[in-house]
Amino acid sequence: MRSGRWPPTASHMRLEIRAAAVNRAVFGISTNLNDRTLTVARDELARLLGADSRLTEIQIELANPGEDCRITGIFDVFEPRYKATGPNFPGVIDRIGPVGDGVTAVARGAAIMVMNALPDRHKLTVDMTGPAAEFSPYSHTANICVRAQPAAGVERPAYYRALKEIGVKASGYLGEAANRAQADSVEVLELPHQSDDTGRPRVAYIYMLASQQMPTEADEPILYGDNVRTLLPTVIHPNEILDGAIVAPYWNFGGDTYAIQNHPMICELYRRHRNDLAFAGVIAIIAAETEAGRTRTAIMAANLARETLRADAVVLTKYGGGIPESAAMETYDACEALGMKGAMVLWTHGGDGRIEGSLTFMSPRADAVVTCGINEQAIDLPPVSRVIGSSTIGPLIMESEDDVRPANGPLHLRFLFLAGAADQLGGGRRSIEEY
Repeated sequence: MRSGRWPPTASHMRLEIRAAAVNRAVFGISTNLNDRTLTVARDELARLLGADSRLTEIQIELANPGEDCRITGIFDVFEPRYKATGPNFPGVIDRIGPVGDGVTAVARGAAIMVMNALPDRHKLTVDMTGPAAEFSPYSHTANICVRAQPAAGVERPAYYRALKEIGVKASGYLGEAANRAQADSVEVLELPHQSDDTGRPRVAYIYMLASQQMPTEADEPILYGDNVRTLLPTVIHPNEILDGAIVAPYWNFGGDTYAIQNHPMICELYRRHRNDLAFAGVIAIIAAETEAGRTRTAIMAANLARETLRADAVVLTKYGGGIPESAAMETYDACEALGMKGAMVLWTHGGDGRIEGSLTFMSPRADAVVTCGINEQAIDLPPVSRVIGSSTIGPLIMESEDDVRPANGPLHLRFLFLAGAADQLGGGRRSIEEY
């Protein structure tokens, strides 16, 4: 993957996303994107990904919308993207360098599914047709599915790091095809320093990247290659997030890398910027493991929002459940105490049927809470004729050890395990309304 020098192009960050549309993917002699068809040179891509000594038995398959096909064992999802002048996913494979400025080519409508061959209770599933297609965005993308076994002696953390790296490699390899193709759309994202926000409320977004309730691994690349274990609240430009500065944690819990590249909360704030609000910026936080750490985060994030970003209001999302709920609510409280109005998007658990009763902690100030559905709700999926990935599914979270079922058969699957259907970043098509 080529990385040139990063030249600043303006006095402020200006990201130009040039998207070439993809409707379907096919295998062919060379990799290219023409007439909305992404042709993938299977052997060439397999050689590129198979160069990693931590991996063996590279398998690449395709799944297009409408096929009677199920993809299982999904570890993470990436959108094919490529920056000709700057690092791609800095700190994962490419050098650490600035992103969020310049031009990025995107194969819009394609997704890279990286699958996990080890037993894991967090693995995700996609059906390319049927009732699940209403809820998963990946039922509607042309999916390049990559599965690899760990080489002998490779431990789980090293294997997971390798999976992230081949996802990044595949993203850049297929993104180069989009870079060579004619763009179907061009979007410019920028927040000028001297924006005209007179009369519009300034809204900051507080983005929880990860939870240390399940501590990240030592070399787990999340923010510019860092594992964010000791991250203090940090102001980050939204363009950096959309342009590869952040990848999803190994504990993928409602926010894969594709969702981060197309962050629904950030995209919505950009859409409304200079209309009914002024997008003030983003503050990155984590859910700290200790009570002191959570309080420190809440105080610092609230102060950054008010004093640095000059926010009148904040929107928060969390990552995971349990401690992240306490961390998010304490941060919400701290913002309200400084006079900023708060709103929060989160998923909920079964509990007693009320939003308040389904969370581990609920602030009395929290009067603007939007949910993206209840974790325990499930969907019935019909049998399929083709499976990509594991031949069995389960056991998953809150399932017994013997809860293993054939992947091609009928499934009663919680939305939590349907890729993209339980999106903690504010996407998805599920919610509840409390009266």
